[in-house]
Amino acid sequence: MAYAKTSIGRGCCKVSKKQKRISKLASFCFVLTEILVLAAVLILPATDVVEIKKWPQMIIIIILSIHVLMQLWELKVFIKPDSGEKFSLTVQGSHERKKSRHQTSMYGVTVSNEVRVDYDRNAQGILVYFRKVTSSSKTGLYCQPFLLPFRGWFTFFHVIIALTLMICTIIIYSNYDDYKDYTYLSVSELGTQPLVLPLLLFVSLILQTTAVVSSYYQAEDCGFCLPLFCIGYTRWFKHTNAYTDMIQQNIQAKHGQRIQQEGEQLELAIRRNTQKTQVDDVTYPDVGPQTAKRHKDQIVLLHLLLAQEHDQACKEVFPEHSIQNKGVSFILTAEEIETLNIHAEQAMETAAVNTDDNVTAIDTTELVANNTVTV
Repeated sequence: MAYAKTSIGRGCCKVSKKQKRISKLASFCFVLTEILVLAAVLILPATDVVEIKKWPQMIIIIILSIHVLMQLWELKVFIKPDSGEKFSLTVQGSHERKKSRHQTSMYGVTVSNEVRVDYDRNAQGILVYFRKVTSSSKTGLYCQPFLLPFRGWFTFFHVIIALTLMICTIIIYSNYDDYKDYTYLSVSELGTQPLVLPLLLFVSLILQTTAVVSSYYQAEDCGFCLPLFCIGYTRWFKHTNAYTDMIQQNIQAKHGQRIQQEGEQLELAIRRNTQKTQVDDVTYPDVGPQTAKRHKDQIVLLHLLLAQEHDQACKEVFPEHSIQNKGVSFILTAEEIETLNIHAEQAMETAAVNTDDNVTAIDTTELVANNTVTV
């Protein structure tokens, strides 16, 4: 039996930069405390407090190694991020077409094949975002997780560690519970305080559970793959920053009313024109060809508007684009995105200050006019 899925989204939790920094700090603190607790568990046999068998020691050593490796990688990314990573700037319209296919196979034979098409309504009308560019576009669904950055696997590693700690805690506590009434067992067999081990493992499990939550809270491009069970999942994140917000605001300011009207008309057309479609002997509900073309035309129009705003902004930030007199590419490196993000933050701050100055000037004019009338 096999299952694989790839999606593009922002997850269940939409977080700001500040919230993401807080979750990263919380995850680091929880993991660091857990490392200290597990290290204390390895030291316990030397103090005769409790006796630990070989298999829990090996599992704890593996868990500590994985934690240290992940923290060192996070430190490496923080100190020296990969500035050569490439992302593609794109735009989502009033509706996002999501086609999902769930195919279940047993012993190489397809036992079920289900196709579903959803048109999710975007409340904002449009959404401008970056999506990571992968090295290969021909990779199958099951191998998509291997295109993720190494950090994309961290949430999966945290979940596996949490499950392993839970199983170990249950097994060790059940063994202690079975033998706690046997007073003839020697100290060398159980230790002076045998309950300390399951308690410390339970504390580690609580810390690891919070690390799982904070890791998912800050996860972006993420996924996992279990080859033995033929299960794979990949989520490509919709990256947004000040630059995407600025481009989105500019498009909405110039064409917002038109985009809103088109979105309402498209929503009505989707509701009215949904019909059964058959592809490869699979029947599923989808909109008719005219509505599908209307949705594609909306996406094409939005990309033309995006190209205009993106071209103008890039030529302000990167003068070499003006000299070459060529269109600006939608594919940018992480370094270029950071430069554009700084430019957008400064432009938005300047616009906010100018707005405040205009409001103050209006209020002062009204005050002078009122005093003149009173006199």
